[in-house]
Amino acid sequence: MDAAGYVYVVDSDNSSVQKVSPTGDLAPLAIAGLSYPTGAAIDAVTGTLYVADAGTHRIVQVSPTGEVSTLAHSRSLTYPTAVAVDAAGEVYVADAGTEPNTGTVQKVGPHGGLTVLAKGLNKPAGLAVSRQGTVYVADTDNNSVRQLGPDGQTSVLATDLNRPRGLALDAGGNLVVANTYDNNIRRISPSGQVSLLAEGFKYPAAVAADAAGSVYVTDTGSGSLRKIGLDGQVSTLAGGMVPAPLPTGSAASQLAAPKQ
Repeated sequence: MDAAGYVYVVDSDNSSVQKVSPTGDLAPLAIAGLSYPTGAAIDAVTGTLYVADAGTHRIVQVSPTGEVSTLAHSRSLTYPTAVAVDAAGEVYVADAGTEPNTGTVQKVGPHGGLTVLAKGLNKPAGLAVSRQGTVYVADTDNNSVRQLGPDGQTSVLATDLNRPRGLALDAGGNLVVANTYDNNIRRISPSGQVSLLAEGFKYPAAVAADAAGSVYVTDTGSGSLRKIGLDGQVSTLAGGMVPAPLPTGSAASQLAAPKQ
């Protein structure tokens, strides 16, 4: 989500991106040429929006003035599922691959080149990057979340999840996880302690967190964007968006992937 509190939601089946205001008003963005977008992230400093477009195997960027261009388009992007931006404006992509355990995390270079940071993942479908440069990835079909340190070391942060998808970091440095097949939202502390944040969803696919501590969830089964308040209460911010199916072998349908 951006600094003004707008959440960006990809509507995969309609090949569009919706901008949702803090009051729940929907406004489609004019992004021509999308074909099954699967994730979005916004640079909080520049306001540039990045969209993972699985149908065209590319990362699209949209300037604050609405100019649309291609940031990365490569054979190594077989099925991009999520995108994230770090504090320095560097862009990261999770790619599901074509077969089990062929998923990757890649970093986009200044001229659109891609560098593989991690491979051998099983249909990864969520990304988040901390201010310290740690990359978190939802290793979806391995039911875990992994972390990639700035030194290149990879480790498992949490297991025993059930097809986790969207990830976001809150203001306290906790990792918020859309635990899709358990229909709940989990929170992982910096020390790795996993707790339940909220439940009662229907295939939650993506999450975002604002500076005040509220969490936003795309609930694909109900085609809605829901909000978890500071008191833990869940409300519906926007609805009526169409859930989109994932490729064969993936966990659940993904409506959107908003990020901080």
